[in-house]
Amino acid sequence: MTLPTWSHCIPTLNRVDILLKAVRLSLAQTCPPLELVIVDASTNWAENRTKVEPLLEAHPQVRLIYLPCTVRSITVQRNLATEAASGDILFCFDDDTMMHPDCAETILKVYAADTEGRIAGVTANNDPVSPLSTEGLERKSSAIDEKAKRGASVSRSRLMQWVWREVFLMNTLRLFVPYDEGRPLAPADEAARLGQPGLTPVLSMIGYAMTVRRSVALREPFEPHLLAYAPCEDTDATYRFSRHGLLVLTDRARLHHFEIAAARLKRRQVAALFLMNVAYFTRKHSNAPEKHRKRYFHLARRRILAEFLKDGLTRRFSFPQVAGTLYALRKAPEIFALTDAELGPRYEAMQREVLAWK
Repeated sequence: MTLPTWSHCIPTLNRVDILLKAVRLSLAQTCPPLELVIVDASTNWAENRTKVEPLLEAHPQVRLIYLPCTVRSITVQRNLATEAASGDILFCFDDDTMMHPDCAETILKVYAADTEGRIAGVTANNDPVSPLSTEGLERKSSAIDEKAKRGASVSRSRLMQWVWREVFLMNTLRLFVPYDEGRPLAPADEAARLGQPGLTPVLSMIGYAMTVRRSVALREPFEPHLLAYAPCEDTDATYRFSRHGLLVLTDRARLHHFEIAAARLKRRQVAALFLMNVAYFTRKHSNAPEKHRKRYFHLARRRILAEFLKDGLTRRFSFPQVAGTLYALRKAPEIFALTDAELGPRYEAMQREVLAWK
């Protein structure tokens, strides 16, 4: 079986140490990449490049494309990488995504076996065990371990699964508004028709683990007006990827999302930007604006209770996630009222207001 070529596209900002680990694991894949495309929004990007370059000396067949980005936006960085890449498949992973040795080959075999081109994107399993165990990174931090244990316990109860999903809304798709009215989602048995074992159809792919055909990513670029960490940017992009084919999870491909806490914004900011971003996506793309606007506000109001419970149960008595959610609800009518010409520039300004919060 001839495998497609792949480009490892990595947006990064101010954490070269973890970037170097991700690069080493990429080069150690059983099927190495055609190229590494790193888009660095750090002010010292040139210095970071000099630290990456020696890693490729033993891999002359792998090309390094190292680009600076003057805009601190993960979506702008992803788009720059897409345009610069030349591989058939783009691995649009975060810089703290650590691939197990056969991760890339396993994913590429899924694409290769899809001779009719029905698959648009493939995602992998997030393994709690890191391939960097010998470097002291075998597992996530103790706080994240406890979160994983709670999640495993919850998964054993269907009732708690429902509560987790419908009350706490711990699922992006419980807020995201599918704005292509009339476009059916892939049926559950669609993946089975591909004749490949271990595939599960998914409605979206999370950013640290998404791969996509480059031809699809060029047709559906990441939203260019989002800034910084940009919550829900991956759901929006991969929902549009699914316009062009099936999204699947292959349970045989393993990676480890290291989740560096310092990379995140404050809880109030994340909560506000999440809801504001969903309003922006809905306003920009909806083909049934009034229907989708009403659906957005219905779901957003449910989020107030969810965030109240999460803040309260974790003893965050300043209720930062509630505050961010209420702020977004106040801003959403303004977002929906913007004209097409105003939408992008004005929304960038609204995001800057949130990112300036202390």
